[in-house]
Amino acid sequence: MRTNLLTFLNNNAQELPSEVAERQSLQAVPQLLEFRKAAWQSALNTPFPGKKDEAWRRISLDAVNSTPLELLRAKKDKLQAGAGISAREAAGYAGSLFSSPAGSSLNVDPALEQAGVLFCDFAEAEKNHAEYLANSIGKAVPPSDGKFAAAASALAEFGAVLRIPGGCRVEKPLLARLEAGKAGSAAFSHSIIRLEAGASAVLVLDFSSRPTATDSPSALHVGILELQLEEGAELTLVELQQFSPRTWNITHERASLENGARLHWVYGALGARLSKNFIETSLKGEGAEVKMHGFYFASAKQVFDLDTQQDHLAPHTTSDLLYKGAVAGNARTVWEGMIYVAPQAMQADGFQANRNLVLSAGAEVNALPGLEILADDVRCSHGATIGRLDEDELFYLQTRGIPRKEAEQLVMEGFFGEVVAQVPVEALQTELKKLIVAKFKQAV
Repeated sequence: MRTNLLTFLNNNAQELPSEVAERQSLQAVPQLLEFRKAAWQSALNTPFPGKKDEAWRRISLDAVNSTPLELLRAKKDKLQAGAGISAREAAGYAGSLFSSPAGSSLNVDPALEQAGVLFCDFAEAEKNHAEYLANSIGKAVPPSDGKFAAAASALAEFGAVLRIPGGCRVEKPLLARLEAGKAGSAAFSHSIIRLEAGASAVLVLDFSSRPTATDSPSALHVGILELQLEEGAELTLVELQQFSPRTWNITHERASLENGARLHWVYGALGARLSKNFIETSLKGEGAEVKMHGFYFASAKQVFDLDTQQDHLAPHTTSDLLYKGAVAGNARTVWEGMIYVAPQAMQADGFQANRNLVLSAGAEVNALPGLEILADDVRCSHGATIGRLDEDELFYLQTRGIPRKEAEQLVMEGFFGEVVAQVPVEALQTELKKLIVAKFKQAV
């Protein structure tokens, strides 16, 4: 099936596509099939977002909507040679998952399976763990969140599913790499991460796509990420977006935290042609805490639009956000953040900061912090800055014999270092520093 997205998602006479509805796993589990059907109807009936919608008015979806894409391939591609996670990389993790529309591979420490940990591809979970999936899907990100959320809920064909049972503490990190479809195709992912009461884990979630030529057809990824932390659960999530420059990326992501749950969410974006991301946390339980660290670096003609939300819905909740971005060439970035405090969320503590560097005359940055406070016993603050590389710092380094370009690179590394240092996997920290430096050298 090859068509443009606008036509595909606006055909109101269309039932759930047969490529999805006829899957054996869905036929065997009516609850999942009904969820998919309801999500599809929501996708068809929800208006396509446009410039009149506040959350979408700063980007254009015209190219995404008008480009013919291969959708819902009846015959799956085979995994390409070299796809997956190398044995060397997997050695540093308790479990490693590779997931793509063409298939998946998994390597997990047997001790985790014996402890009741579920870690698998979304399609595998739908086939072999359908009851669990049916009870978890759509709880943090319902299809009603928007047209793209509904589409991914209905059409998802790959993703990561992780369940850590109550009281289980996974000491070594876990790795999930999600690779979008081939050039000229659309891929829909759905990932569900659930930590039961008292559980803890570290997860690296890496979104990527195969390298493509500059004249290759564009591709699209639409995804959902649901994080569910029960009472006292603790999760450190490192999420990386490293799609090819020919990929459009649209995601709805939300974490739901119960009493005393703690989340440290580190987000990094370096790839994609256009990336629109809703990154939200719902502090539903008393004493829940979240730290959100993010970095993004856009160059050439990339467009990044990050929409973060910190919802305080219970008393004594805490949220702390720091996002840092850089933009070069003719790229454009948007960060729009909101702290919401509900009337019942007394003694909430919320903070957000956004720092940006503009590296080229043609680059553009939009930073829009916001507060909506409906309780009167809270402590909340926000702020954003946009500037250039500090000339005093550059001058100091040059007086020490460091050439201008090298000095700029050092200042750039220091700027992002505060966030990159939050990544709890040393080898990954080193790799991210190299990627940032390489992009900086190419961009300026």
